[in-house]
Amino acid sequence: MHRISMNGEESFFIQKGNIYAIPIIHYNMEMAAQVLLAFKEIQPDCVAVEFPETMQLQILHAASRLPDLSVVQTFESNGTSLYYMAEPCDAAFEALRSAQDANIPAFCIDLDVENYPDVAEPIPDPYAIQRITLKQYYNLYEKSRNPALHSQLDKNRELYMAKRLKELGFTYDKILFVGGMSHIQSVLELIDRSHFPAFEVPQRETIQLCTLTEDSAREVMAECGWISKEYEKLRSEFNEALNNPLTPEAPLLAFPPDRQKLIYQLFKEASVHYQNNTGHKFHGYHLRTLMKFVRNYALIKNQLMPSLFQLLSAAKGCVDHNYAYEVWALATEYLYRRNIDSLPELSLKIEDVWGPSKIIRFHMKLPGRKNTFFTKRRKDRSTFKFQPPSPFSICSYPPEDIAVENFGDFLKKKGKQVLLDESSRTRPFSTSLEEGIDTRETIRHWHEKKIFVKVRGKPPEGVGSVVIIFDEDQSEDPNKNEKYPWRTTWLGEHDQESDMAFYATPMTENVVGPGISRCEYGGFMMSYPPRRMFDVWTDPDYAECRSKAEVLLMAAIDYAVKPLITYVANKPPRSFIKSFANRSEKKLSTSHTDSSLLSH
Repeated sequence: MHRISMNGEESFFIQKGNIYAIPIIHYNMEMAAQVLLAFKEIQPDCVAVEFPETMQLQILHAASRLPDLSVVQTFESNGTSLYYMAEPCDAAFEALRSAQDANIPAFCIDLDVENYPDVAEPIPDPYAIQRITLKQYYNLYEKSRNPALHSQLDKNRELYMAKRLKELGFTYDKILFVGGMSHIQSVLELIDRSHFPAFEVPQRETIQLCTLTEDSAREVMAECGWISKEYEKLRSEFNEALNNPLTPEAPLLAFPPDRQKLIYQLFKEASVHYQNNTGHKFHGYHLRTLMKFVRNYALIKNQLMPSLFQLLSAAKGCVDHNYAYEVWALATEYLYRRNIDSLPELSLKIEDVWGPSKIIRFHMKLPGRKNTFFTKRRKDRSTFKFQPPSPFSICSYPPEDIAVENFGDFLKKKGKQVLLDESSRTRPFSTSLEEGIDTRETIRHWHEKKIFVKVRGKPPEGVGSVVIIFDEDQSEDPNKNEKYPWRTTWLGEHDQESDMAFYATPMTENVVGPGISRCEYGGFMMSYPPRRMFDVWTDPDYAECRSKAEVLLMAAIDYAVKPLITYVANKPPRSFIKSFANRSEKKLSTSHTDSSLLSH
């Protein structure tokens, strides 16, 4: 039978005499909410749940600690560990918790069995309860249930639970029984038996109550921390509204929680953290794409709502890895972990509790390490005086400055062109000539009687830094003569100049006039805009670099304000530096120092 609860949601239970049975699926928010609704409707004087009777003391203790997490740990005869997770979103623990809140007796009435098989029974997505009610869901389940999956151990458990319910029926007037969907009907039928066989109950030498570490809680909670936290919040508001008639009806109407709305709120909350931590914008179309993606992803897996793995995959694909990490951090965070009674903490992996799992990895984009903001101070012109330069200072030769800056501009254009050529492609002509006919591809496919046209790729964004290496000069052995020992960093003198770091021959090696020295570059780096660069040669961030060329390239990545870095050298950079550029959201455009480039 069914009743209508005080918040308009239909509660469902099966009544047989003084027993009110609720069929459930463990560790599911929708099921836990249905148990709470039915409990408020029935107002029982006793609760019985489908947990092993041998562990009743520890399980009741775990229920009393909710919303803090607990784990009841025991062992099989062969030494295998068994774990019973106590979470707010488990329907059986919700029943025990509600009984303790109402100060009524609660019992674990299941038979403890050894080596119970782990059978994955195919069931519809429990989110359907939110739309079609638990009654319709259970009726559809009963019609499609496969009796072949029912083992002898299941029959023994059902007999034992029926026996215990019959015994409780002599003492209590209203018994709320919470049991698995596959057992509930058989248990109610077996209650009518006049006698029950005796069963051998395994002796558990060790049954201990523990809790989880923070990292373990993020990994092994059946319902992720975000769902459990929101359920706990709405549950408290619902109970408070029932106990206080002056409370507005909003908390009553908000319960049971809608998982789809909770996922939407998760994505929105993660977007705020994403924008604060990365500075990137989160557009409205991101949210629309995410919700559509997770819906379709769930449907192809024959589910109505996505799993946590699917949520993270959608976040990675629709936005980026940084956003996916923010979703993971929020989704798995559980704020009700307190362990005020100092239980031992277990560090469990998901495989320890739930079996095989999938791994998802985040390749984070790093924020710029050198994003230092300089504030320009307005000079007091009334006291300003021109001072002659120090006789010990050095400066560059302006005509050569112009030549170097022009060369840098050429390299920027060259780097953009290289990426543009790499992204260009050829395709058969359909409606537009695009960038013109590709004669080579057309002749190659002449037998197909098709014309091929060139399609230009997406224009690359601006160049933030330029690096050119003429000679890597890796000989820094103090016993040998270093070819390019002079290393320094120069700041641009005006907006038309860039900040520059280079290594070159000693400035005392080729003196061509009074106070004038001509040096030869081994390599240099230019970064735009000017007046932002510290001395890269003494920066500890580049201590892992193996050569001067790597120092310049790492600094170019760090100081670039635009996503493209042009790198010209005889050898490509190491994969380590390429990975660093990717994590910093920069892209390297590499070219070889051939004669055509240097002739500029």
